[in-house]
Amino acid sequence: AQARRKNSSAILYVGSFVVAFLGIAYAAVPLYRLLCKRTGFMGTPKTEPVVRDVDTLRPLASHRKLRIKFSGQVSTMLDWSFKPEQRFVSVVPGETALAFFKAYNRSDKPIVGIATYNVIPEQAAPYFNKIQCFCFDEQQLDPQEDIDMPVFFFIDPEFARDPLMDDIDDITLSYTFFKAAGR
Repeated sequence: AQARRKNSSAILYVGSFVVAFLGIAYAAVPLYRLLCKRTGFMGTPKTEPVVRDVDTLRPLASHRKLRIKFSGQVSTMLDWSFKPEQRFVSVVPGETALAFFKAYNRSDKPIVGIATYNVIPEQAAPYFNKIQCFCFDEQQLDPQEDIDMPVFFFIDPEFARDPLMDDIDDITLSYTFFKAAGR
């Protein structure tokens, strides 16, 4: 009876351990995304709304121009083409800019895709703020359909005050489109 109770207790502990780690694993991706969105960690631009008055969004005309480059890739599982419509734009911190990407469904059936993005160098990511973007929203393209996808963004004026940004003149915003899970 004692051995049976020990075995039951061990099974209960192991089962609880497995359930707890499954819960942690399930919550890890959403928690990681939230961390990255709020902090700019690992090259993820901040997308949290920031309350700014008119003064904070004025372009810092005295600051050097930054070249924002654009890159677009597509997963091999997605029969799309996806590319930026311009290679780069030049902005100063605090200046808003609008860029467009073009996506084209090369297949003969509707396909749903979803984009992830990254900012390189990653230390500039906390200063890269997107006001409007297609990323993390599913995009359905009908057969042979092409669409323009806008990204409206600015570089936070705090970029100019950070001495670690003194050597950064080029920032790359890179997107990769994947086929949406289960679609």
